Amino acid sequence: MKRFILAIVLVLAFGANSWAINLRPYMQTPPEVQVFAKRVIEDGGQVVDLEFCQKYTRLAKQLLTWDSGKFVGDANMGVKLNSGVSVQTLYDLSGNNNDAVQATPANQPVWTAGVQNGRAGMVFDGTNDLLTRSTFGLSGSLSIIAVAMSNLTNDLESIVSDGGGATDGYTLDRTGVGQNTFKWWAYDGDWLGVASATVTSGVHFLVSATHDSANMNIYINSGAPNTQAQGGMIQSTTAMAIGRHAATDEARRYLNGDECHLSIFDTNLTTAQRQALENFCNAYYSIY
Repeated sequence: MKRFILAIVLVLAFGANSWAINLRPYMQTPPEVQVFAKRVIEDGGQVVDLEFCQKYTRLAKQLLTWDSGKFVGDANMGVKLNSGVSVQTLYDLSGNNNDAVQATPANQPVWTAGVQNGRAGMVFDGTNDLLTRSTFGLSGSLSIIAVAMSNLTNDLESIVSDGGGATDGYTLDRTGVGQNTFKWWAYDGDWLGVASATVTSGVHFLVSATHDSANMNIYINSGAPNTQAQGGMIQSTTAMAIGRHAATDEARRYLNGDECHLSIFDTNLTTAQRQALENFCNAYYSIY
């Protein structure tokens, strides 16, 4: 009888331990990522790198309030692909469901494995590829972090733009003809911009842009900022675009290159917050 009871205890213990081991990756997943993954999968999309989503979320929650993130999209987080090739939906990890979409297959960037450090990116053709969504409203303070590459063929090609028409919003565009810099523009009753340090054609870079309602700053690869004084941005009332200026479809506005990561925060990141997020992205993509 004692042997029989011991055998039952051992089986139960072994079974419980096995169950715990099998569940451990899921039990350690932040609830925000669980909700995100469920939403992506139920929509027919795919979570590309669950561990990356987990680590990003933990870091962001340590650094700032979670609802400061208005859009967190990455080719290695969550995407919905058309015929397994082009990006129909770039899902937003921030919890706001501000997904960027493109319904027209011919205008969808191509999801491409191994564009940088073995990680995937979205390749924009410089002709008609872009992702859009209706604006989600930003105050006069905001921050952007992006991992991108440009072939520097279109003189005003855009990484991201929200509004950017005559009277509102912001845009992060190439500076102009023959320039190997990008410019951080915002509207506060007047359009003002500040150009970045130089980038190299065909080489990935990490660009950060911040606005604290008094100054605009732009950083390349976590280097020293270029700064321009400006008042609070007048928030967009129209739409956001990735890979093209939001307010115009001029041929020179389309990005010829790729984007791997884009995060937008409704706050001016402190130096410590910005550098921590930059270091995290750099560790994943090995930019500099």
